[in-house]
Amino acid sequence: MDVLITPEAGREIEALGILRPCPSAWGVLIGHKRGPRLIVEKVFPAGSGRVLPNERLLAELDRVWPGRVIGLFAVRPGTTFRKAVLSPGWYGKLVLDLGLSARELSIRPFTVEFERKFFLARIPLVTAGRANAHE
Repeated sequence: MDVLITPEAGREIEALGILRPCPSAWGVLIGHKRGPRLIVEKVFPAGSGRVLPNERLLAELDRVWPGRVIGLFAVRPGTTFRKAVLSPGWYGKLVLDLGLSARELSIRPFTVEFERKFFLARIPLVTAGRANAHE
């Protein structure tokens, strides 16, 4: 499995870098899955940690974007956020760990997996040029 971020979603992540949200800020990733690829089409900021992702929240968001919530992003996520996404409701979903600094933007993609316990498994980030080779 890998992840492709569309140009529009990439600009939204870039804008987050300019706005420099505080650590623990997070949001929702809207998109779809095509074969073994997760495609991020929209990045929707949620806030900074007061409400953490849970299964009820996922169900409510799925009413807004039926079948299109493919995961979450977090700016330098802390332990509390990580524990919140390591649950059955987020199984198979994408988690983007964003490092946003004045000079650099880093994106570390993971999926929530399960093998005796839930964990984050690192997956590759595919660029638009390499994406066509896989489809």
